[in-house]
Amino acid sequence: MDITKKNRVLLFIIFLTICINCYSQSAQKEAKLDSLFLKANKSKEFNGNVLIAKNGKIIYEKAFGQADASGAIQLNKKYRFHIGSIAKEFNAVGIMMLKEQGKLKLDDTISKFLPELPSWANKIKIIHLLQYTSGLPQIKWNEVNNDSENMEELKRTKSLDFEPGTKYDYNNNNVFLQRRIIERITKMSFNSFVQKKIFPPIGIKNGVVDPGEAEKLFAKSFNNSGKQDVLKYNISGWTALNLEDFYKWSEAINSFKLITPQSTIELLKPFSTGNQTGLGEGSIQQNQVISHIHDGSAFNYQALLVSNPGLTIILVSNNKQNTLEDISASIQVLLEKN
Repeated sequence: MDITKKNRVLLFIIFLTICINCYSQSAQKEAKLDSLFLKANKSKEFNGNVLIAKNGKIIYEKAFGQADASGAIQLNKKYRFHIGSIAKEFNAVGIMMLKEQGKLKLDDTISKFLPELPSWANKIKIIHLLQYTSGLPQIKWNEVNNDSENMEELKRTKSLDFEPGTKYDYNNNNVFLQRRIIERITKMSFNSFVQKKIFPPIGIKNGVVDPGEAEKLFAKSFNNSGKQDVLKYNISGWTALNLEDFYKWSEAINSFKLITPQSTIELLKPFSTGNQTGLGEGSIQQNQVISHIHDGSAFNYQALLVSNPGLTIILVSNNKQNTLEDISASIQVLLEKN
């Protein structure tokens, strides 16, 4: 055997050894992740789906538990889940898309687009809605049943809880009016705007907005007593996603597919430290998303997105146990050790 051929054989052996080692490490990680989630599911600390991606590649994607309260149907990766407050990112991004198109300014008062509201609307700017500093009262969840009723309630509101831009108050009337402004500008329902203007550009194919009881491959939430929740939307516009589409959404934020880095910076800018923004919380440095963290819950659904350079964790559950942050932390520790 000549030297050249020996070198090729040696290189092949080294390459094969590296591949085997990599495969072995990957298999060990998967086994440890399986153990983590199987134990969490068995102890009823987690019923739902999980996706983990490293450096832009999905390394773990599985479903654990039941799709509804009956226990007769098992979850799989195709199931969509309500993502709670994370769905508010869609209206926040929608507002910035319209800003970039020159159809609104963040300093515009909301009365410009919703003139039917009382005179206090002349004080509230769109930026106040995005930063939850509008002074709007909380939605009366026990009294309003749909968008029309909530708008009528706002029309009857005589005064704000505080002067816009002076305090932070996380409430859904800020979200409600963002969605109504998008509707006035685009001349389409907010739900249609999401489905036609946001989903297609980033490849979301299975996302649904305000899914009903009959929606196929839609996980139904239930409590610890095994009672299934009754779906009710007091205000509309709540997006439900499966793991694949949720990851596409996260990557669209990280790669600025829908809005520019500058617009993303504006959405991540809180009123003061520790306050939520249109994208939850996070930071950008040199046109790179350094952190994007957002949690959400609705009924007995719960979701968590943790995205940092090189690592994304998505957890969705239809049996809320308030364990997602602990599970995410365990995943990060497990991956760091391997």
